[in-house]
Amino acid sequence: MRILILLLLGYLLYRVVRRYLAAGQTVRQQGGDAGSIDEMVQDPVCKTYVPLREAEKRVFAGETHYFCSTDCADEFERQLKKRKEQEQ
Repeated sequence: MRILILLLLGYLLYRVVRRYLAAGQTVRQQGGDAGSIDEMVQDPVCKTYVPLREAEKRVFAGETHYFCSTDCADEFERQLKKRKEQEQ
């Protein structure tokens, strides 16, 4: 019985170490190090925070805005057009 438990613990330890090493390689391939933290940006429509590398990027009137999804980016564009129409 003890041998079975030791084999199971050894296997679990192997899986944890393997996953940790694979995650470190993925981060290095993306140009970071294992301890790096992604910069977060706030979506101006829904106010959620999104990692910069995953954010939808749009430029309006020379200013760059970041969004959590294309839906939020489209909504922001609609709001801008609506404001411009009201100003005229």
